[in-house]
Amino acid sequence: MRTELYTWKYMELGEKVVSVLKEKRHDAYLVEKKEDAVQKVKDLIPSGSKVAVGGSITLNECGILELLRNGDYEFYDRYSAKSHEESIRINRQAFETDFFLCSANAITLDGKIVQLDGTGTRVAPMIWGPKNVIIVAGMNKIASSVDTAQERIRFISPMNAKRLNIKTPCTRIGECINCESSERICVHQVTVETGVRTPGRFKIILVAQDLGL
Repeated sequence: MRTELYTWKYMELGEKVVSVLKEKRHDAYLVEKKEDAVQKVKDLIPSGSKVAVGGSITLNECGILELLRNGDYEFYDRYSAKSHEESIRINRQAFETDFFLCSANAITLDGKIVQLDGTGTRVAPMIWGPKNVIIVAGMNKIASSVDTAQERIRFISPMNAKRLNIKTPCTRIGECINCESSERICVHQVTVETGVRTPGRFKIILVAQDLGL
């Protein structure tokens, strides 16, 4: 019963956020479960499309990476790189793809997409290059405002740094201190205000579950 109530509240909130995202000229969808997100991605991406992804726990949790690896797509898989040079090559190929997939650090109630990146391999293709950008995000990524989104990012940054085995101060003390470490992963912040210049390029799939960090 508690799970059903939790899902109902997420669906109710998700419907409101999807409506706002559509007003921002994005394509937006609400699904109940992560399995539904996989099906929606499959519906959106034609077989044979060139596809790339940004670093994302959410895509892996949902099973979307497994979908992209099934042979139906020309998938530039950043996780398959065997060397630094190959990783650079794959990340550059992302700019020429038909679809670029990632998650979001936060999506605000007024429809802004907030991303923070270390090297820019996620935020740069979002801004320019790929014909379409698909963002898959759990409802834990919804924030009341940009300020709240930034607070959320500062809170999860130490967890991300620790997950990636990055030797920044936050991994030792458990909180962001806005360090100047050469390994810092909080470098490039982007806020997508609207899709008015390229209506429909962003396709946001909200999942009525908690996903990723």
